[in-house]
Parts: sequence; structure tokens; C-alpha cells
Amino acid sequence: MIAKFNSYRNFETPMLYVCNPGCVYNGKLLSNVAGILPDTSDIEFVFNFNTTSELNFRAYRVKRTDAEENERILSLYRSLRHRRLIFIEDIGFFVITEVNESYDNGMAFKDITASSCEAELQSKGVPYIKDGTYRFYTGEPGNPGMIETLIHSAPMWTIGEIDLTVANRWRTFEEVDFTKNILGFMLEDLQDAYECLFEFDILNR
Repeated sequence: MIAKFNSYRNFETPMLYVCNPGCVYNGKLLSNVAGILPDTSDIEFVFNFNTTSELNFRAYRVKRTDAEENERILSLYRSLRHRRLIFIEDIGFFVITEVNESYDNGMAFKDITASSCEAELQSKGVPYIKDGTYRFYTGEPGNPGMIETLIHSAPMWTIGEIDLTVANRWRTFEEVDFTKNILGFMLEDLQDAYECLFEFDILNR
């Protein structure tokens, strides 16, 4: 599904919070927030199930007459860099993956592309998994299942609800490809092996 928010205000324009890496959402509170972007346009969401979604928008560098306010806005504009987080209330976190700065009629702007925060799992390599047969989920800290082993390597993420049929499945793994990242291994290997689908909560990870 694609949702666009343009200059004609077809939908209520969402607020874009600029956050530092490691920011979390807990009970309507955000940690490590740099501020809210004031001058944006062409906001577009591309929502995908079972893989990363995409956020695109344009942020303008609009000067303010008040020196203190102008410096605050400039700092926010400068903070739009690779790996910075964008948070949208009731939707979730996005990781900036591409920034292109341009000028038009003397005004600077940045075109931003960001991926939903499952992308954080792409920056984590698959942990060592020796050849053997593994239960999908055990719920036992001293005897983790396959999904627990993976998620323990991504401390920002937790495990939500798991169907008992899937949790109790055992599968054999040999010569695991450790060049893969966690997200790729989940989507390409675990889903097929355990006959399941992952649903990612990008608001609460």
C-alpha cells in the first residue's frame, strides 16, 4: 500500500520526529529525540508486509528571523544523515538510508529515503549456529530456540506472540551461511524451514 501526503494536504500530514540511534518508544514517550521537522513536503509511505517498508520525504532549510530558533532548525536539518532515525506516531521507526541535498531558487532541501526499522536487523550478522536440530522457540533462557538465538543478537528487538504449532517445530540446520544478516536469514531460511511468517512491529520493535 502507498500513502502520499503532499502540498494539497490530502491526508493529515504526520509529524516527523528526528531521533538518535537507540531511540525507543515506551508508553507514548520517546527517548533520544532531537526534535520535530517543521518544513517537509511530499511525504510518502510504501507499506510492505513481511519485509521492510519505505518512507520518502523532502525537508527544507527555511531560515527563521529569531537567531536561537534558526540555529535549532538548522541543527535539525543537518542531523538528517545516514542511519539517523525518523519516528512517526502510531506507525513506527524508520532508518535513513539515503540523503540527497539540492538547491532550488536559493533554498536548500534534502530528499530523504528511509527503511522501516527491521533494517536494524540487516546490520547484525547471523550468530554462530552449529550444525544440529533446533526447536523454533523454547521460552527457556538457558536453552534458547532458534528465534531466541537470533533475537538475542539484536538487543533492541524482542519476541512477540508465537503460534504454539510453530514454536514447537524442530528443524535441522547444517552449514549456516554466516555472511547473511539476521533479517535475511529470518526471511529466506527460517520462514521456509519452519513454515511460518514473521510480522514486524516497527513501533515497539
